[in-house]
Parts: sequence; structure tokens; C-alpha cells
Amino acid sequence: MFILERIRTIAILCLSVFGCTGNVLTLIIVNQRFFRRTTSAAFISGLCIADCCVLCLHSLQIVAKLRPQVTSYDCIVFYFIDVFRLLSVWIVCFINVERCSLVFNPCRMPRLTSQIKSRLLVILLFCMSLIIFSHYTYHMQIEYVRGANQTEPSRSFCAFKKDFHRLTWESIRSALTYWLIVPVCIVCNIIIIRRLHQASRIERSLSPDTRTRLDLSSKQRQLTAMLVASSLCFVVTATPSTVHAIYLLISKNFGNHQYVIHIFTNILLHFHHASNFLVFLFSCARFRIELIELFRRYFCYKIYSNWYKRSTQNTEQVVFYSTKNQRTPVKLLSQKSNLQRRTPPNNIVLLGTNNYNIRSTRSYGHPVQAHYR
Repeated sequence: MFILERIRTIAILCLSVFGCTGNVLTLIIVNQRFFRRTTSAAFISGLCIADCCVLCLHSLQIVAKLRPQVTSYDCIVFYFIDVFRLLSVWIVCFINVERCSLVFNPCRMPRLTSQIKSRLLVILLFCMSLIIFSHYTYHMQIEYVRGANQTEPSRSFCAFKKDFHRLTWESIRSALTYWLIVPVCIVCNIIIIRRLHQASRIERSLSPDTRTRLDLSSKQRQLTAMLVASSLCFVVTATPSTVHAIYLLISKNFGNHQYVIHIFTNILLHFHHASNFLVFLFSCARFRIELIELFRRYFCYKIYSNWYKRSTQNTEQVVFYSTKNQRTPVKLLSQKSNLQRRTPPNNIVLLGTNNYNIRSTRSYGHPVQAHYR
């Protein structure tokens, strides 16, 4: 069992690092030019933030177990993990409802939802999640474990009180996070796929010529593909963990075999919060284009420009001289170009300078020479 615990710890920490990186990249991409003006951008942004919080808090919980110590934030971490997990699931549900209403009546969809309404809905869902799990403050407490020959506690953990009906609460939490959400997601996905299939058939029949056929890869079509794939991934990854947790509470069977199943289902549930980036990457061509553009603009260009600035000089200076000691032109050029008057030997008077880029000289094949009069 020690090896399985190590496998679970390494897998969850790796998923947390990968998931947080992917969610941050997704958050940046959906708030750029192509996806920014859509109502789904607010839902996807809220989903990425909630998943990042779940991954970070769960990793903090795992790291605290590696080095047993007495802490005072165990129950707070446990509380916010459930809050952000419920928020993530509810956002997935509302995304499916929004996509389903879009395929039914796309003309009136802008009247039903907007970016401001989507953001307000995400904030409202977060507040509701905080209220639903607020009873943790009364029914959870920090318990301490003492060593054999020690009077002081060696480590602490958060647990429910003895009079708390955990089976009832687990059933309610499973209903809120799975049993009420999954049927909505499945029904909405079936309706969306069926309507899109009908639309593509009608479009092919109206425009058999591929050159005049309407483009099916519109912004809403690609967003729908992304979000349907994300909801299907949620159903696949959340089902084993939810079913097995209910089975353990009913049967009270905590043997070694059930413990192994619990570890793998927990890893699979954790993968749901880290899979958004992969799902969007494989299901949407425009998402891949935006990702490549992001890397090209913010990474490759900066590295190349910094290397180019260090390796070459940006400007050359061409100096104009005059052999006649005329004060009027020198004073005019000095006031305009903020140059100090210099008088080199042989009565050569500096009139002015001209700064230009090296690239302009290279395009003509020869440098510009200084002019004398």
C-alpha cells in the first residue's frame, strides 16, 4: 500500500502542475481576439479558475501529508476544495444549457445571454457554493494524533464530528455534484449533436458544391465542439469516483482491494480538473491556432528580438561637416537637434548628424558615406 500511496502522490502532483499550466494557457487564449467577445468566454474563464484552485488546494493537502505536522488550516483547505469543485461542476452544467439553447434558437441567443450576465452568473454560483458548504464550520473539527512516547501532538487532520450524518451528506453532495448534473449534460449533449448533424445535412443538400458551401467552422460551432467534449470528459472521469464513494459508505467495505480502486478513481477524478486544456486542444482547430500564435508572439519573438539586439547595433551615425566657419547654420542645427557645437582641427565645423537604421543600409548593398562641402 505504501507504493500505491507514492504513485497516487506523484500522479496528483504531476496532474496539478500540468493542469494549472494548461488552465492558465486556456484562460489567456479565451480572453484574446477570437473567443473574447463570446458569452462562453466568461464560463470558460470561471471554469479554469475553479479547476486551478481545486488542483492547487489538493496538492497542498497532499504535500502536508508528506511531512506530518500540526496545522490550523486543514479544515479551510477541505472546505474550499469542495466549494471550487462544486463551482466547476455547475459551470459545466450551465455551459451545456447555454449551448443547447444556442442550437435551438441562435437568432435570439444574444438577447438571452451576454458577457455581463455570464460573469454575474459565475459570481452567483460561487456565492451559492460558499453557502451550501457553510455547515462545515459546525460539523468539522481538527483532530490531533499523538505519538507513543510524546505528550504533544505530532500531526493534525480535519474530520467530521461523531454526530454528523455523513452518509446523508455524501448522498446530498453526490446529487449536487453528479446525479443532478450528469443527466442534464447527457441530454443537452444529445440534443446539440443531433441538431448539428441535422444542420450539416441540410447545408450539404443546399450547397453540394464545396466551393459555395457555407463554412461550418464558425466561432459558435467551434465553441460548441470544445464545450461538448469538455462535458463528456467530465461524465467519463467523475462517474467511477462518485459511484465507488457511495458504495463504500453503504457497504462499509474498506478492504485492500477497495482501497486500490479508491486510489485510481481519485486520480481519475483529479484528471477531470486538469483535462480542459487537452480537450480544447484536440477538439478545436481555432484553439490550436491561437495557442501557436500565443507562443509565437510572446515567446519566440521576444527571445529572437533580445538576441538580435545583443548581437547587432541598431543605428549608425553619419556626420556632416563644413570647412567654412559659418555660425548661423551651426546655431540653427544645434537648436534643432540638441547638439553641442564642436570645432575639430583644421577649421572643420560640425553641422549635424543623421541617425538611421542598419537595415536600410543593408538593403541597398553599400553604406552611406559622409558628405563634405
